[in-house]
Amino acid sequence: MFKKIILSLLCIFSFVLCANADEVQEVQEFFNNFVNASNSYSTNLPRYYVPNAKIIRVVYKPNGSKKSVVIPFDRYLQELKKGAALAKTVNYKNRYVNQKIVKIGNDYKLSATRIPRNDKTGLDAYFIITKTSNGYKIKEESMGTTVQKFLNAK
Repeated sequence: MFKKIILSLLCIFSFVLCANADEVQEVQEFFNNFVNASNSYSTNLPRYYVPNAKIIRVVYKPNGSKKSVVIPFDRYLQELKKGAALAKTVNYKNRYVNQKIVKIGNDYKLSATRIPRNDKTGLDAYFIITKTSNGYKIKEESMGTTVQKFLNAK
């Protein structure tokens, strides 16, 4: 009887681990597709986000301090469109290294170091990714930046 209970628990535990591993793999695939869309300046980029996603820029000031600024999602989408032509011209791309995915409740947090086009060290970034009826979507994005104009965001 004890062996049956242990065996049943092991089967359930294995199933849960496999299901979670599959979801992590799906989240990773979603993120890879998002990065490819971003780096190819896709007009479909807004589809990777939930409506009114929270967009955070952590501005690294010249004095070494940091300030978090929340960018309204509609403004973020407008600036994405405006900046795409220039980004494409200078071949601006981001790489994400040291990626780590952690399940938080029903969502997943993907943390990484974002390496912009000519940066040598990288900046912290994270994405909260949630599963919706239309697949995975980003519901919160936070990226470190040295661009000071974000401090004037309204």
